[in-house]
Amino acid sequence: MTRRSQSKHSLRVLTAVAAAAGLWTHAPGAGASPLFDTLGPIGGNAGVQGVASGPGAASTYFNPAMLTEAQEELLLGYTVFSEQIGVTLDGRRGGNVPPLAGERDILGGDGLPLPNDSMPTQWLEEGCAAGTASGECPPPGLGARPRQRAGSSGKTRTYLAIGIVKHLVPRRFTLGAFALLPVSSFTTVRGFYNDEREALFSNSLHPELYGDRMTALSVAVGAGLELRRDLSIGASLGLALSNAVRSSTYVRDTTDYDKLLLDNSVSTQVDVAPNVGVRWKPAGSVRIAGVLRPPSAFVLDTSVNATLPSGTESGTTRRETYHYVPWRVGLGAEVDVLQRGDYTMSLVGSIGYSFWSTYEDRHGQRPSVYGSDMAWSDTLNAAAGVRHVYGRARGFVDLSVTPSPVPDQVGRSNYVDNDRVGLALGGDLEVAIAGARVRPGLSLFAQRLVPRYARKDDARIRDELPDDAVLGSTRDPVPGARGLQTNNPGWPGFASSGFLWGGTFTLSIPL
Repeated sequence: MTRRSQSKHSLRVLTAVAAAAGLWTHAPGAGASPLFDTLGPIGGNAGVQGVASGPGAASTYFNPAMLTEAQEELLLGYTVFSEQIGVTLDGRRGGNVPPLAGERDILGGDGLPLPNDSMPTQWLEEGCAAGTASGECPPPGLGARPRQRAGSSGKTRTYLAIGIVKHLVPRRFTLGAFALLPVSSFTTVRGFYNDEREALFSNSLHPELYGDRMTALSVAVGAGLELRRDLSIGASLGLALSNAVRSSTYVRDTTDYDKLLLDNSVSTQVDVAPNVGVRWKPAGSVRIAGVLRPPSAFVLDTSVNATLPSGTESGTTRRETYHYVPWRVGLGAEVDVLQRGDYTMSLVGSIGYSFWSTYEDRHGQRPSVYGSDMAWSDTLNAAAGVRHVYGRARGFVDLSVTPSPVPDQVGRSNYVDNDRVGLALGGDLEVAIAGARVRPGLSLFAQRLVPRYARKDDARIRDELPDDAVLGSTRDPVPGARGLQTNNPGWPGFASSGFLWGGTFTLSIPL
């Protein structure tokens, strides 16, 4: 088969799978939200330690057992969150896939054609002009996609926070609700590969735990119950949407998508996942609390079926996993250490254990697929801080440390993530406005993503043009095949660092 005829055949297959098709997408739900976990509680005096401090509307998610101690309120808030994560790639000093690979006339040592997912490095960096000469591509050609030109960080997003606390039986049984709603880009998802396959798409690396995860639907409803004066329990449900889409298509022309025939049917449902919490006060000045949150994800199961004019039908199934959050356990304690009249100072400490070893990336695969030593690790994060209450004024300062679950990316995989150290501070004040006593508040936070560098081990990188490759027409060795040839965008190494920062203005209105 000639290069042009094989390219034409490949185009038809690609069109049938990616653009055509009867596709069925089912999205079983997620209940928790990575947005909640990244931004932390909104309102009250919780800081970043909602598991043990600051009863309020946000306790619905962070520890529903504390709802019984919260004041009845309607909480309104406006949040700004910015992720500024830089990824720097080492310069390539060789290792390029040669232009000959574009001819698709190369055989491996086993005598089989070389997989056609290896694209000449020059095509990626400079594009491929349309034409029929050697080194050119069938019309309309290929656009350039230089390394890291399509990075996805550097975004600032805004959110509306809404919460409510209502005591049905005062200090016995309380209902709560809390939501963070993106002002724009509501519930987006973006898939990308974490190895050499991404060169065929954005040819860039992307921070793994941010980006589209910061637009996840974030709604929780729950209740707290006081069993005794010193013991409360609570439970809440995290809400998320799931979608089912069934599309039937008929591909009239594989080179003209405007002629595609398409029928769609779409359905939406709400899915939930429970959170449970407990709050114990062994003494009047000591409060101990814990919370358990199950894993969740926004999963897309996609079945693709194509019908072509030739009467050929084909299909496949793919699973993508977005907004994945693992099992998490949180423990914390708050102790009043100083009381003088209207002034109280408290110390708060908390830890959280996250089972990131079960993580699934956006293409539904676990990082251990790249090797057992590339599996993610469970992590233990910690925070400590101080609380001040003086009359109607409250304030907090917290320090936090969050280690990355991602091992050093020395092989094929390019999961970008960093350890974080953070500072959060804020406060609120009860004031009288138009005869009503309301509580405006302001909080700020910043987290430093500790600089990190990964140097690739060439022996663990996929060689996209094996040393024993030969030209199919002559059986001669392929020039430039010796050594490693790869389009992995993270090779030969990359560095990452940056900041997460933001702030929230809140207004608590008593009910």
